[in-house]
Amino acid sequence: MDFHNQFTLYHFLAFTILLLVISFIILRFKKLNGKTLLDWKVGLLALLVTLLGLFYSETSNAKDWIVKSYGFPRGFYLEKISSGKDAFISWGIVRLDYMNFVQNFILFFLLINIFRLILKKRS
Repeated sequence: MDFHNQFTLYHFLAFTILLLVISFIILRFKKLNGKTLLDWKVGLLALLVTLLGLFYSETSNAKDWIVKSYGFPRGFYLEKISSGKDAFISWGIVRLDYMNFVQNFILFFLLINIFRLILKKRS
């Protein structure tokens, strides 16, 4: 499945809005403070999960290139390697897409935060 190319900016925006609405509904029903959404432990766990997303990879072949993208749900680390058919030397390009990394981090942060809010007791 070509998940990296099918998960677009509109999917990201829709999931972000949905997760934010769910977070605020949980905050409202549990009568928690809005500051509980910003916790450094959740941010650290979201960063770890985002980096663990590098284990998911997709490979595609073009005429002269082999393209491998890593990350979930959006690929943020890209390796582009020449197939070396027409050239004597095979060479590659490595790119880190910061916007996709930030989008993955935001999605995982909101998702982990929802689970934390559900399990949190009212104080």
